[in-house]
Amino acid sequence: MLYDNIPGMVKKLFATQTQFFMKKLILIIALGALNAFAIDCLRSTFDIFAKEYPTSSEFSTTIYKNFFLDSIYLHYADTSHSTEYDNNKYYYTGTHVDSAKTYTKEHGSDDWEIKVLSPEELTLEAYGVKTTVTQEGDFKKVRQEGKGNPPVTEYLIYETKDSVYYTVSYLYASGNKESYEHRVYIRNDTLYTTEDGMGAFIVRDTANESKCYEYDSYPQSGIHATYEYEMRGDTLTATKKILGGYRNTLIIFLVPVEKYSSAIISGKRRPKLNPVKSKDFDLLGRPAKNKHNFIIKH
Repeated sequence: MLYDNIPGMVKKLFATQTQFFMKKLILIIALGALNAFAIDCLRSTFDIFAKEYPTSSEFSTTIYKNFFLDSIYLHYADTSHSTEYDNNKYYYTGTHVDSAKTYTKEHGSDDWEIKVLSPEELTLEAYGVKTTVTQEGDFKKVRQEGKGNPPVTEYLIYETKDSVYYTVSYLYASGNKESYEHRVYIRNDTLYTTEDGMGAFIVRDTANESKCYEYDSYPQSGIHATYEYEMRGDTLTATKKILGGYRNTLIIFLVPVEKYSSAIISGKRRPKLNPVKSKDFDLLGRPAKNKHNFIIKH
């Protein structure tokens, strides 16, 4: 495939068909009306999780209004998935990401692998993948070219305030082409997603507008996933839980720009390290208490 030889952390930063959660990270571009008083789960899910395509040729960790992406927590509860935890922490100088750290642990293992990534390692260009973004009338076109198969992936995107239509095309070395249509839209207090005729819908919790539920088909045949948004002090959290199939929990932590002027990361690359010695995540792989924030330069 196009990204076969690219490290897992970098894959998480760009959208591909096979890297589900990475596509999600790149899409946290417009967090809607998130604030400390009320967070609309439906609108936030539309902006954060529903749109699965790249939006830029540059590396982005989302700077939205007054928030930086601080860290990502990903836990695979299903033991059929070899990885149990796959967590990421970002470090800034001013508004620029100068490095990142990854924490991974396999099911059945007590050892954590911790790696430090430089800015160069956070770009696809370093691994031979070129991304081009152009505007063609009302449509945005994103083209990614690499050495894998398919060597070319193209996205054609049309977006409005409450809806997105886009196609993803895979151009293979043999000359064959596969295309898939996607549509995401909000209508009558429901968020609908469709992919080549297969659909799902998301509705708010009747008692909590910051939480909503995803169902695979209509009528409601069982909850497939939940989404929830919360302000914890000055930290904004966005949580998605998959309840069927590969059961997992994905939590995205964002912190306010104005409170943290710059940050640095220290330490050399180490193949394995006990998380007891790490201040970013606790023994269960969760972001440590009071640690989803930047390391400040004094």
